[in-house]
Amino acid sequence: MMGANMFKAFPEDGLGRTQILSALGDMRAHDPAIDGKAFAFIYDAGEETRALAREAFASCMGINGLDPTVYPSARHIENAVVAWCREVSRAPDGAVGTATAGGTESVMLAVKAARDHARRSRPEIENPKMLLPETAHPCFHKAAHYLGVEVVRVNVDPKTFRADVADARAKMTDDVILVVGSAPSYAHGVVDPIPELAALAEERGVLMHVDACVGGWVLPFLREAGVEVPPFDFTIPGVTSLSLDLHKYGYAPKGVSVLLHRSPEVRAAQYFACAAWSGYAIVNTTTLGSKSVAAMGAAFAVMLRLGRRGYRERAKEMWDATSRVVAFIDGTAGLRIVGRPNMNLLAFTTDEGDVFELADRLAARGWLVQPTYAFGVSPAHIHLTIDPNNARHVDRFTRDLGECLEALPAPVSPPGEVLAVLSNAESDGAPLDGTGLMQALGIRDGRLPEKAATIHRLIDAASPAMREKLLVLFMGELFS
Repeated sequence: MMGANMFKAFPEDGLGRTQILSALGDMRAHDPAIDGKAFAFIYDAGEETRALAREAFASCMGINGLDPTVYPSARHIENAVVAWCREVSRAPDGAVGTATAGGTESVMLAVKAARDHARRSRPEIENPKMLLPETAHPCFHKAAHYLGVEVVRVNVDPKTFRADVADARAKMTDDVILVVGSAPSYAHGVVDPIPELAALAEERGVLMHVDACVGGWVLPFLREAGVEVPPFDFTIPGVTSLSLDLHKYGYAPKGVSVLLHRSPEVRAAQYFACAAWSGYAIVNTTTLGSKSVAAMGAAFAVMLRLGRRGYRERAKEMWDATSRVVAFIDGTAGLRIVGRPNMNLLAFTTDEGDVFELADRLAARGWLVQPTYAFGVSPAHIHLTIDPNNARHVDRFTRDLGECLEALPAPVSPPGEVLAVLSNAESDGAPLDGTGLMQALGIRDGRLPEKAATIHRLIDAASPAMREKLLVLFMGELFS
Protein backbone atom coordinates (compact mmCIF):
# COMPACT_ATOMS: atom_id res chain seq x y z
CA MET A 1 0.00 0.00 0.00
CA MET A 2 1.37 3.41 -0.98
CA GLY A 3 -0.48 6.04 1.06
CA ALA A 4 0.91 9.20 2.58
CA ASN A 5 4.28 7.87 3.73
CA MET A 6 5.69 7.77 0.21
CA PHE A 7 5.08 11.51 -0.11
CA LYS A 8 6.90 12.79 2.97
CA ALA A 9 9.23 14.61 0.60
CA PHE A 10 7.76 16.73 -2.16
CA PRO A 11 8.77 14.97 -5.43
CA GLU A 12 11.22 16.65 -7.78
CA ASP A 13 9.39 15.34 -10.83
CA GLY A 14 5.67 15.02 -11.25
CA LEU A 15 4.10 11.58 -10.93
CA GLY A 16 1.79 9.83 -13.35
CA ARG A 17 -2.00 9.97 -13.15
CA THR A 18 -2.37 6.28 -12.31
CA GLN A 19 0.16 6.45 -9.48
CA ILE A 20 -1.46 9.54 -8.00
CA LEU A 21 -4.98 8.16 -8.10
CA SER A 22 -3.77 4.84 -6.71
CA ALA A 23 -2.18 6.65 -3.77
CA LEU A 24 -5.43 8.50 -3.09
CA GLY A 25 -7.29 5.20 -3.23
CA ASP A 26 -4.91 3.72 -0.68
CA MET A 27 -5.43 6.67 1.64
CA ARG A 28 -9.19 6.19 1.45
CA ALA A 29 -9.02 2.48 2.24
CA HIS A 30 -10.39 2.91 5.77
CA ASP A 31 -13.02 5.55 4.98
CA PRO A 32 -16.67 4.52 5.52
CA ALA A 33 -18.20 2.72 2.56
CA ILE A 34 -21.45 3.93 1.01
CA ASP A 35 -23.19 0.64 1.73
CA GLY A 36 -26.03 1.63 4.04
CA LYS A 37 -24.20 0.54 7.20
CA ALA A 38 -22.87 3.97 8.24
CA PHE A 39 -25.39 5.79 10.43
CA ALA A 40 -23.27 8.95 10.51
CA PHE A 41 -21.54 11.40 8.17
CA ILE A 42 -23.02 9.99 4.94
CA TYR A 43 -26.06 11.43 3.15
CA ASP A 44 -26.58 9.42 -0.01
CA ALA A 45 -29.36 9.54 -2.58
CA GLY A 46 -27.92 6.87 -4.87
CA GLU A 47 -25.17 6.42 -7.43
CA GLU A 48 -26.99 8.24 -10.23
CA THR A 49 -27.32 11.34 -8.05
CA ARG A 50 -23.69 11.06 -6.91
CA ALA A 51 -22.52 10.82 -10.51
CA LEU A 52 -24.49 13.92 -11.51
CA ALA A 53 -23.14 15.79 -8.48
CA ARG A 54 -19.55 14.89 -9.39
CA GLU A 55 -20.03 16.10 -12.96
CA ALA A 56 -21.66 19.35 -11.87
CA PHE A 57 -19.01 19.88 -9.18
CA ALA A 58 -16.23 19.49 -11.75
CA SER A 59 -17.95 21.84 -14.21
CA CYS A 60 -18.04 24.60 -11.58
CA MET A 61 -14.54 24.13 -10.12
CA GLY A 62 -13.13 27.17 -11.92
CA ILE A 63 -15.80 29.61 -10.70
CA ASN A 64 -14.76 32.07 -7.98
CA GLY A 65 -17.66 33.57 -6.08
CA LEU A 66 -15.45 36.38 -4.75
CA ASP A 67 -16.66 38.73 -7.46
CA PRO A 68 -20.00 37.88 -9.10
CA THR A 69 -19.50 40.71 -11.59
CA VAL A 70 -16.54 38.81 -13.00
CA TYR A 71 -18.27 35.41 -12.68
CA PRO A 72 -21.98 36.06 -13.34
CA SER A 73 -22.64 32.32 -13.08
CA ALA A 74 -21.84 32.48 -9.37
CA ARG A 75 -24.72 34.91 -8.88
CA HIS A 76 -27.15 32.99 -11.09
CA ILE A 77 -26.46 29.64 -9.39
CA GLU A 78 -26.66 31.10 -5.87
CA ASN A 79 -29.84 33.05 -6.59
CA ALA A 80 -31.54 29.93 -7.91
CA VAL A 81 -30.50 27.77 -4.95
CA VAL A 82 -31.48 30.43 -2.42
CA ALA A 83 -34.84 31.00 -4.14
CA TRP A 84 -35.69 27.29 -3.84
CA CYS A 85 -34.69 27.33 -0.17
CA ARG A 86 -36.87 30.39 0.45
CA GLU A 87 -39.78 28.59 -1.20
CA VAL A 88 -39.38 25.37 0.76
CA SER A 89 -38.93 27.33 4.02
CA ARG A 90 -42.09 29.35 3.24
CA ALA A 91 -40.22 32.64 3.56
CA PRO A 92 -42.22 35.83 2.95
CA ASP A 93 -41.77 38.24 0.06
CA GLY A 94 -38.62 40.27 0.60
CA ALA A 95 -36.73 37.50 2.39
CA VAL A 96 -33.15 37.05 1.26
CA GLY A 97 -30.38 34.50 1.64
CA THR A 98 -26.76 33.54 1.15
CA ALA A 99 -25.06 30.30 0.18
CA THR A 100 -22.28 29.40 2.63
CA ALA A 101 -19.61 26.71 2.95
CA GLY A 102 -21.51 24.73 5.58
CA GLY A 103 -23.78 24.81 8.60
CA THR A 104 -21.10 26.16 10.92
CA GLU A 105 -20.51 29.13 8.64
CA SER A 106 -24.25 29.73 8.32
CA VAL A 107 -24.59 29.78 12.10
CA MET A 108 -21.54 31.98 12.60
CA LEU A 109 -22.92 34.48 10.10
CA ALA A 110 -26.33 34.42 11.79
CA VAL A 111 -24.67 35.26 15.11
CA LYS A 112 -22.51 37.94 13.46
CA ALA A 113 -25.58 39.46 11.83
CA ALA A 114 -27.36 39.56 15.21
CA ARG A 115 -24.34 41.10 16.94
CA ASP A 116 -23.68 43.75 14.31
CA HIS A 117 -27.37 44.55 13.88
CA ALA A 118 -27.56 45.09 17.65
CA ARG A 119 -24.52 47.36 17.51
CA ARG A 120 -26.47 49.64 15.18
CA SER A 121 -29.95 49.34 16.65
CA ARG A 122 -29.14 48.85 20.37
CA PRO A 123 -25.76 50.50 20.93
CA GLU A 124 -26.28 50.52 24.70
CA ILE A 125 -25.55 46.77 24.82
CA GLU A 126 -21.97 46.21 25.96
CA ASN A 127 -22.11 42.47 26.61
CA PRO A 128 -24.26 40.79 23.93
CA LYS A 129 -25.78 37.45 24.84
CA MET A 130 -27.74 34.69 23.14
CA LEU A 131 -30.20 32.25 24.67
CA LEU A 132 -29.05 28.79 23.63
CA PRO A 133 -30.69 25.47 24.55
CA GLU A 134 -28.19 22.96 25.93
CA THR A 135 -29.05 20.65 23.02
CA ALA A 136 -28.04 23.25 20.39
CA HIS A 137 -25.17 22.44 18.05
CA PRO A 138 -21.65 23.32 19.30
CA CYS A 139 -21.10 25.61 16.31
CA PHE A 140 -23.10 28.21 18.27
CA HIS A 141 -20.52 28.00 21.04
CA LYS A 142 -17.82 28.36 18.39
CA ALA A 143 -19.55 31.45 17.00
CA ALA A 144 -19.88 32.89 20.50
CA HIS A 145 -16.17 32.25 21.14
CA TYR A 146 -15.08 33.87 17.88
CA LEU A 147 -17.47 36.82 18.00
CA GLY A 148 -17.49 37.79 21.66
CA VAL A 149 -21.11 36.84 22.37
CA GLU A 150 -21.94 35.27 25.72
CA VAL A 151 -23.88 32.00 25.75
CA VAL A 152 -26.75 31.83 28.23
CA ARG A 153 -27.62 28.15 28.44
CA VAL A 154 -31.32 27.31 28.41
CA ASN A 155 -32.48 24.12 30.08
CA VAL A 156 -34.35 21.42 28.18
CA ASP A 157 -37.15 19.15 29.32
CA PRO A 158 -35.52 15.95 30.69
CA LYS A 159 -38.05 13.74 28.89
CA THR A 160 -38.66 15.47 25.55
CA PHE A 161 -35.28 17.27 25.30
CA ARG A 162 -37.04 20.34 23.91
CA ALA A 163 -36.01 23.79 25.08
CA ASP A 164 -37.71 24.94 28.28
CA VAL A 165 -39.48 28.16 27.26
CA ALA A 166 -40.12 29.16 30.88
CA ASP A 167 -36.41 28.91 31.59
CA ALA A 168 -35.66 30.97 28.47
CA ARG A 169 -38.11 33.63 29.63
CA ALA A 170 -36.54 33.69 33.10
CA LYS A 171 -33.08 34.19 31.56
CA MET A 172 -34.12 36.86 29.04
CA THR A 173 -32.38 40.15 29.80
CA ASP A 174 -31.98 43.48 28.03
CA ASP A 175 -28.61 42.47 26.55
CA VAL A 176 -29.86 39.35 24.78
CA ILE A 177 -29.51 39.84 21.02
CA LEU A 178 -30.49 36.38 19.75
CA VAL A 179 -32.72 33.46 20.68
CA VAL A 180 -31.91 30.07 19.14
CA GLY A 181 -34.01 26.97 18.52
CA SER A 182 -33.22 23.74 16.68
CA ALA A 183 -35.29 22.02 13.99
CA PRO A 184 -34.27 19.46 14.99
CA SER A 185 -31.46 19.14 17.49
CA TYR A 186 -28.81 16.81 16.09
CA ALA A 187 -28.43 14.51 19.09
CA HIS A 188 -32.06 13.57 19.66
CA GLY A 189 -33.82 14.57 16.43
CA VAL A 190 -36.45 16.68 18.22
CA VAL A 191 -37.74 20.08 17.16
CA ASP A 192 -37.69 22.79 19.81
CA PRO A 193 -40.89 24.75 20.59
CA ILE A 194 -40.10 27.31 17.89
CA PRO A 195 -43.40 29.28 18.03
CA GLU A 196 -43.05 29.89 21.77
CA LEU A 197 -39.36 30.82 21.54
CA ALA A 198 -40.07 33.11 18.58
CA ALA A 199 -42.94 34.77 20.44
CA LEU A 200 -40.61 35.48 23.37
CA ALA A 201 -38.01 36.95 21.01
CA GLU A 202 -40.56 39.09 19.19
CA GLU A 203 -42.02 40.31 22.46
CA ARG A 204 -38.58 41.57 23.54
CA GLY A 205 -37.53 42.87 20.12
CA VAL A 206 -34.83 40.21 19.76
CA LEU A 207 -33.80 38.26 16.66
CA MET A 208 -34.72 34.57 16.48
CA HIS A 209 -32.63 32.01 14.57
CA VAL A 210 -33.83 28.52 13.69
CA ASP A 211 -31.02 26.02 13.20
CA ALA A 212 -32.59 23.77 10.57
CA CYS A 213 -29.22 22.76 9.17
CA VAL A 214 -30.01 19.06 9.42
CA GLY A 215 -33.78 19.29 9.10
CA GLY A 216 -34.49 22.18 6.76
CA TRP A 217 -34.44 20.03 3.64
CA VAL A 218 -36.36 17.10 5.19
CA LEU A 219 -39.11 18.45 7.47
CA PRO A 220 -40.91 20.38 4.67
CA PHE A 221 -41.03 17.27 2.50
CA LEU A 222 -42.19 15.10 5.41
CA ARG A 223 -45.02 17.59 5.85
CA GLU A 224 -45.86 17.31 2.15
CA ALA A 225 -45.88 13.51 2.53
CA GLY A 226 -48.52 13.74 5.26
CA VAL A 227 -46.29 13.36 8.32
CA GLU A 228 -47.10 15.64 11.24
CA VAL A 229 -44.22 18.08 11.62
CA PRO A 230 -43.88 20.66 14.42
CA PRO A 231 -43.95 24.26 13.15
CA PHE A 232 -40.47 25.68 12.63
CA ASP A 233 -40.21 27.89 9.53
CA PHE A 234 -40.90 31.47 8.40
CA THR A 235 -44.67 31.06 8.80
CA ILE A 236 -43.91 31.76 12.47
CA PRO A 237 -43.84 35.60 12.75
CA GLY A 238 -40.93 35.91 15.17
CA VAL A 239 -38.50 33.78 13.16
CA THR A 240 -35.98 36.20 11.63
CA SER A 241 -33.39 33.77 10.20
CA LEU A 242 -33.04 30.10 9.36
CA SER A 243 -30.12 27.94 8.27
CA LEU A 244 -30.32 24.71 6.27
CA ASP A 245 -27.60 22.49 4.83
CA LEU A 246 -27.74 21.19 1.29
CA HIS A 247 -24.72 18.92 1.79
CA LYS A 248 -26.81 16.82 4.18
CA TYR A 249 -30.27 15.87 3.00
CA GLY A 250 -30.02 18.00 -0.11
CA TYR A 251 -27.50 15.28 -1.12
CA ALA A 252 -24.94 17.77 -2.45
CA PRO A 253 -21.20 17.32 -1.86
CA LYS A 254 -19.53 19.09 1.06
CA GLY A 255 -19.80 21.94 1.65
CA VAL A 256 -22.84 24.05 0.91
CA SER A 257 -25.43 25.48 3.26
CA VAL A 258 -27.89 28.37 3.00
CA LEU A 259 -28.64 31.11 5.51
CA LEU A 260 -31.99 32.86 5.06
CA HIS A 261 -33.01 36.20 6.58
CA ARG A 262 -36.49 37.65 6.76
CA SER A 263 -35.02 41.13 6.32
CA PRO A 264 -32.34 42.44 3.92
CA GLU A 265 -31.41 44.91 6.65
CA VAL A 266 -30.28 42.13 8.99
CA ARG A 267 -28.52 40.24 6.22
CA ALA A 268 -26.48 43.37 5.48
CA ALA A 269 -25.06 43.05 9.01
CA GLN A 270 -23.51 39.68 8.12
CA TYR A 271 -21.52 41.21 5.22
CA PHE A 272 -17.97 42.51 5.52
CA ALA A 273 -16.71 45.37 3.34
CA CYS A 274 -13.28 46.98 3.30
CA ALA A 275 -11.93 49.89 1.26
CA ALA A 276 -9.25 50.88 3.78
CA TRP A 277 -6.24 49.56 1.93
CA SER A 278 -4.28 50.21 -1.26
CA GLY A 279 -5.84 47.43 -3.36
CA TYR A 280 -9.30 46.80 -4.72
CA ALA A 281 -12.27 47.45 -2.45
CA ILE A 282 -13.93 44.24 -1.31
CA VAL A 283 -17.24 43.08 0.01
CA ASN A 284 -17.65 39.51 1.27
CA THR A 285 -21.06 37.97 1.82
CA THR A 286 -19.53 35.17 3.91
CA THR A 287 -16.38 34.65 5.94
CA LEU A 288 -14.49 33.52 2.84
CA GLY A 289 -12.78 35.72 0.30
CA SER A 290 -12.27 33.43 -2.65
CA LYS A 291 -15.40 31.30 -2.62
CA SER A 292 -15.70 28.00 -4.42
CA VAL A 293 -18.97 27.55 -6.29
CA ALA A 294 -18.35 23.85 -7.03
CA ALA A 295 -20.49 22.39 -4.22
CA MET A 296 -23.18 24.99 -4.85
CA GLY A 297 -23.22 24.05 -8.53
CA ALA A 298 -23.57 20.40 -7.56
CA ALA A 299 -26.44 21.29 -5.20
CA PHE A 300 -28.12 23.17 -8.06
CA ALA A 301 -27.87 20.07 -10.27
CA VAL A 302 -29.06 17.58 -7.65
CA MET A 303 -31.99 19.76 -6.61
CA LEU A 304 -33.13 20.04 -10.21
CA ARG A 305 -32.68 16.30 -10.76
CA LEU A 306 -34.67 15.14 -7.72
CA GLY A 307 -37.34 17.82 -7.62
CA ARG A 308 -39.92 18.04 -4.87
CA ARG A 309 -41.18 14.52 -5.58
CA GLY A 310 -37.71 12.99 -5.27
CA TYR A 311 -37.06 14.67 -1.94
CA ARG A 312 -40.56 13.89 -0.70
CA GLU A 313 -40.21 10.18 -1.52
CA ARG A 314 -36.81 9.94 0.17
CA ALA A 315 -38.00 11.83 3.24
CA LYS A 316 -40.95 9.46 3.66
CA GLU A 317 -38.73 6.41 3.11
CA MET A 318 -36.33 7.61 5.83
CA TRP A 319 -39.18 8.41 8.22
CA ASP A 320 -40.76 4.97 7.76
CA ALA A 321 -37.38 3.37 8.49
CA THR A 322 -36.91 5.58 11.55
CA SER A 323 -40.34 4.59 12.83
CA ARG A 324 -39.40 0.90 12.51
CA VAL A 325 -36.19 1.43 14.49
CA VAL A 326 -38.06 3.38 17.19
CA ALA A 327 -40.74 0.68 17.40
CA PHE A 328 -38.07 -2.00 17.79
CA ILE A 329 -36.34 -0.07 20.57
CA ASP A 330 -39.66 0.63 22.33
CA GLY A 331 -40.47 -3.08 22.21
CA THR A 332 -37.06 -4.38 23.34
CA ALA A 333 -36.23 -4.85 27.01
CA GLY A 334 -32.97 -3.14 27.93
CA LEU A 335 -33.23 -0.39 25.29
CA ARG A 336 -34.77 3.06 25.59
CA ILE A 337 -35.30 5.95 23.17
CA VAL A 338 -33.80 9.22 24.40
CA GLY A 339 -36.38 11.78 23.33
CA ARG A 340 -39.00 11.21 20.61
CA PRO A 341 -37.59 12.07 17.16
CA ASN A 342 -39.45 14.30 14.70
CA MET A 343 -37.37 13.14 11.75
CA ASN A 344 -34.76 10.58 10.80
CA LEU A 345 -32.24 11.21 13.61
CA LEU A 346 -32.55 9.42 16.90
CA ALA A 347 -30.79 8.52 20.12
CA PHE A 348 -31.16 5.39 22.24
CA THR A 349 -29.50 4.03 25.34
CA THR A 350 -29.35 0.92 27.49
CA ASP A 351 -31.19 0.56 30.79
CA GLU A 352 -28.63 -1.75 32.40
CA GLY A 353 -25.91 -2.93 30.03
CA ASP A 354 -22.92 -0.91 28.86
CA VAL A 355 -23.98 1.32 25.95
CA PHE A 356 -20.36 1.65 24.79
CA GLU A 357 -19.90 -2.14 24.71
CA LEU A 358 -23.07 -2.30 22.64
CA ALA A 359 -21.55 0.20 20.19
CA ASP A 360 -18.44 -2.01 19.93
CA ARG A 361 -20.56 -5.05 19.18
CA LEU A 362 -22.44 -3.21 16.45
CA ALA A 363 -19.13 -2.02 14.99
CA ALA A 364 -17.89 -5.62 14.91
CA ARG A 365 -20.86 -6.41 12.66
CA GLY A 366 -19.94 -3.58 10.32
CA TRP A 367 -22.30 -0.85 11.57
CA LEU A 368 -20.94 2.67 12.03
CA VAL A 369 -22.84 4.37 14.84
CA GLN A 370 -21.99 7.36 17.02
CA PRO A 371 -21.37 6.66 20.73
CA THR A 372 -22.23 9.91 22.53
CA TYR A 373 -21.37 11.02 26.04
CA ALA A 374 -23.63 12.14 28.85
CA PHE A 375 -24.24 15.87 29.20
CA GLY A 376 -26.82 17.79 31.19
CA VAL A 377 -29.99 15.72 31.34
CA SER A 378 -29.00 13.60 28.34
CA PRO A 379 -27.46 10.20 29.21
CA ALA A 380 -24.69 8.47 27.30
CA HIS A 381 -26.30 7.04 24.19
CA ILE A 382 -25.91 5.80 20.62
CA HIS A 383 -26.89 8.22 17.86
CA LEU A 384 -28.19 7.22 14.44
CA THR A 385 -28.53 9.47 11.39
CA ILE A 386 -30.61 7.65 8.78
CA ASP A 387 -30.26 8.36 5.06
CA PRO A 388 -32.08 6.68 2.14
CA ASN A 389 -29.41 4.00 1.87
CA ASN A 390 -29.63 3.22 5.59
CA ALA A 391 -33.41 3.03 5.27
CA ARG A 392 -33.09 -0.09 3.15
CA HIS A 393 -31.00 -1.85 5.80
CA VAL A 394 -32.73 -1.00 9.09
CA ASP A 395 -34.44 -4.37 9.46
CA ARG A 396 -31.05 -6.07 9.31
CA PHE A 397 -29.72 -3.46 11.74
CA THR A 398 -32.46 -4.04 14.30
CA ARG A 399 -31.91 -7.80 14.06
CA ASP A 400 -28.22 -7.31 14.79
CA LEU A 401 -29.02 -4.81 17.54
CA GLY A 402 -31.22 -7.35 19.29
CA GLU A 403 -28.54 -10.03 19.04
CA CYS A 404 -25.84 -7.66 20.32
CA LEU A 405 -27.89 -7.12 23.50
CA GLU A 406 -27.49 -10.74 24.56
CA ALA A 407 -25.44 -11.03 27.76
CA LEU A 408 -24.45 -7.35 27.51
CA PRO A 409 -22.24 -6.65 30.55
CA ALA A 410 -22.93 -3.90 33.04
CA PRO A 411 -20.94 -0.65 32.70
CA VAL A 412 -17.41 -0.72 34.11
CA SER A 413 -15.81 2.37 35.61
CA PRO A 414 -12.49 3.50 34.09
CA PRO A 415 -9.36 2.76 36.14
CA GLY A 416 -9.11 5.06 39.15
CA GLU A 417 -5.49 5.95 38.44
CA VAL A 418 -6.39 7.16 34.95
CA LEU A 419 -9.24 9.29 36.28
CA ALA A 420 -6.85 10.70 38.89
CA VAL A 421 -4.39 11.76 36.18
CA LEU A 422 -7.17 13.52 34.29
CA SER A 423 -8.52 15.14 37.44
CA ASN A 424 -5.06 16.45 38.38
CA ALA A 425 -4.50 17.78 34.86
CA GLU A 426 -7.80 19.63 35.04
CA SER A 427 -7.32 21.05 38.52
CA ASP A 428 -3.70 22.18 38.32
CA GLY A 429 -3.16 22.44 34.57
CA ALA A 430 -0.61 19.61 34.54
CA PRO A 431 0.35 18.71 30.95
CA LEU A 432 -0.71 15.43 29.41
CA ASP A 433 1.64 13.28 27.33
CA GLY A 434 -0.33 13.17 24.08
CA THR A 435 1.70 10.50 22.32
CA GLY A 436 1.90 8.31 25.41
CA LEU A 437 -1.80 8.65 26.11
CA MET A 438 -2.75 7.76 22.53
CA GLN A 439 -0.53 4.67 22.64
CA ALA A 440 -1.88 3.61 26.03
CA LEU A 441 -5.44 3.86 24.71
CA GLY A 442 -4.60 1.84 21.61
CA ILE A 443 -5.08 4.70 19.13
CA ARG A 444 -2.90 4.12 16.08
CA ASP A 445 -2.62 6.36 13.01
CA GLY A 446 -5.65 8.36 14.13
CA ARG A 447 -7.89 5.29 14.32
CA LEU A 448 -9.65 4.02 17.41
CA PRO A 449 -9.04 0.36 18.27
CA GLU A 450 -11.66 -2.17 17.21
CA LYS A 451 -12.87 -2.25 20.80
CA ALA A 452 -13.20 1.38 21.85
CA ALA A 453 -15.56 1.03 24.82
CA THR A 454 -12.76 1.68 27.34
CA ILE A 455 -11.89 4.96 25.62
CA HIS A 456 -15.52 6.03 25.48
CA ARG A 457 -16.05 5.19 29.17
CA LEU A 458 -13.00 7.28 30.06
CA ILE A 459 -14.19 10.32 28.10
CA ASP A 460 -17.73 9.91 29.41
CA ALA A 461 -16.39 9.93 32.97
CA ALA A 462 -14.38 13.12 32.35
CA SER A 463 -15.84 16.60 32.75
CA PRO A 464 -16.81 18.51 29.60
CA ALA A 465 -13.75 20.75 30.09
CA MET A 466 -11.46 17.72 30.24
CA ARG A 467 -13.20 16.16 27.25
CA GLU A 468 -12.37 19.28 25.28
CA LYS A 469 -8.76 19.13 26.41
CA LEU A 470 -8.50 15.48 25.37
CA LEU A 471 -10.05 16.19 21.98
CA VAL A 472 -7.60 19.03 21.32
CA LEU A 473 -4.76 16.75 22.38
CA PHE A 474 -5.99 13.98 20.10
CA MET A 475 -6.40 16.30 17.12
CA GLY A 476 -2.95 17.73 17.66
CA GLU A 477 -1.50 14.23 17.48
CA LEU A 478 -3.20 13.60 14.12
CA PHE A 479 -1.73 16.50 12.21
CA SER A 480 1.91 17.47 11.81
